[in-house]
Amino acid sequence: MPSAEERAAQAEDNADGEPGADPRLQLLGAYVARSLRPPAGAWERCLGSADAGQLLHAFLGPGAAEGPRPLLVVRPGPGGLAVRMGLDAGPEAGPPRAKGLFFLRTRPEPPGPGSLRGAVLCGDLPAAPLEHLAALFSEVVIPVLANEKNHLDWPHVVCQDVQRHAYSLQGDLLVLLEQAKGKTLLPLPVGSENMGSEGSEIEAALDSTDKSVVYAIESAVIQWSHQIQLVLKRESSQSLLQGENPTPKVELEFWRTRCEDLEYIYNQLRMIKRRGMVGLLDKLQSSYLPAFQAMFRDIGAGEDPEVFSYTHSTVIC
Repeated sequence: MPSAEERAAQAEDNADGEPGADPRLQLLGAYVARSLRPPAGAWERCLGSADAGQLLHAFLGPGAAEGPRPLLVVRPGPGGLAVRMGLDAGPEAGPPRAKGLFFLRTRPEPPGPGSLRGAVLCGDLPAAPLEHLAALFSEVVIPVLANEKNHLDWPHVVCQDVQRHAYSLQGDLLVLLEQAKGKTLLPLPVGSENMGSEGSEIEAALDSTDKSVVYAIESAVIQWSHQIQLVLKRESSQSLLQGENPTPKVELEFWRTRCEDLEYIYNQLRMIKRRGMVGLLDKLQSSYLPAFQAMFRDIGAGEDPEVFSYTHSTVIC
């Protein structure tokens, strides 16, 4: 009975001949079929391509693990597959929202023809990785960390620090997702989810709110102020400074997008949760209340009396 080394050498000999004859390619094809669900014959047609065959042969060869790079397989259209070395794929690798599948060598020895287990790592690449990661944090990571039963043996300081970093990363992901849509998201600080705008609710919050929540709210005010200033400082002439030659249509699109973004920010600031936070800052006589007021002034909505019904100062536009 041939040894594992002999089987691997035999598989390599097959790869030098007809690509589809290598049993390891059929194992890779089985993963592709389960993950990407291509039409019948798509994997075989992909193997028949000279470029794809060369990449697959190099990936399965003995030198692939010296500088391990993942092999990416995507389904760019309804009827085919594309193979690329590395995850830094450009537009030619497929449309931006095409789901992908990656393979990564985990050891120097070439995988044998009978199984890829222990030699090749396989995983899915979602069509929208940032949205997938944000959902993973919201539905898996945050609930797991919030469950006290999962960190009974952790020191309290460590538990708080891990949760703080997790919530911070989740907020950054949500902000980044909205930026991709041309909008500015003002993330709510942790602990402010249940705050309302009624006076009785604010008084109750004063009794139950600890210093960490107040600190989180004040830190959020600083973050929002920086975000709003970045929006207000954008100029339509920026494309000219970058060496571009914008048309009047580009100029109109800039001001339309800017107006929509400012309206989106203004609506967030008017939300009940954030108005409740204004009331809390006012009751605590926080030094960060003027910064919150300045945000309304900068957005151009300082004259709205309803928003500042909890404060005793006048904001001048």
